[in-house]
Amino acid sequence: GRVITFGFNEGADVKISNFENRSEPNSPDGSMRPFGISFKLEYGGSFIPIIIRNAFGRAQASAAAAATCVGLIFDLNLVEIAESVLKNYQPAKGRMNLLPGIKESYLIDDAYNASPISMKEALETVFDLPGKRKIGVLGDMLELGKYSIDAHEELGRSAVKVFDVLVTVGPRGKFIAASAAKAGFPRHKILSFDTAGEAGKAVQTMIRKGDLILVKASRGIGLDKVVEEIKEIENALIV
Repeated sequence: GRVITFGFNEGADVKISNFENRSEPNSPDGSMRPFGISFKLEYGGSFIPIIIRNAFGRAQASAAAAATCVGLIFDLNLVEIAESVLKNYQPAKGRMNLLPGIKESYLIDDAYNASPISMKEALETVFDLPGKRKIGVLGDMLELGKYSIDAHEELGRSAVKVFDVLVTVGPRGKFIAASAAKAGFPRHKILSFDTAGEAGKAVQTMIRKGDLILVKASRGIGLDKVVEEIKEIENALIV
């Protein structure tokens, strides 16, 4: 069988380049809103541009590149593959999905999983995107063993540059909050909760039009409850 590799590195057969988190004008008031991602796939000297709406993160580009490898193995050409990806690509639920939030806000649902690497990527994404205020709802990253406290403190320091309001959930979330405060995050803009249920109610009341909210933690923390509390309608996508 044929082996075709993919990735962001030079040696990959299907190489991902020009990756960008994208925004678009939000008429009629001329403000910008989150849109999705764009990138190029290169194979055998040919390039195809790919745009994926309502999803963020380099993992989405990797998934599209993996699908491209499958298409190539089945002798589809790049143009056919690009058209299929544009038409059919659906990000997995709870993995950097853009959803309409209540009160005309924007919600990035990444409640399914969290590691230090994926947290860093999620924060970089939010940093790149527009929002009148940026609210981080961040919960425990589980299964980190002896590195756990350090990883949560590092996340708190990173949050200072990204968010206007920080909401933490879970026992390890308190390390995120304390570290953010120590690094200069205004204390009155940090809220810490033990459970997702309490956090969801609080976030629901604070949201205002134009806010961008990231919800992210390990699955065991149950932040999907927060997503349910603050998303606009069941299974809607921004179109």
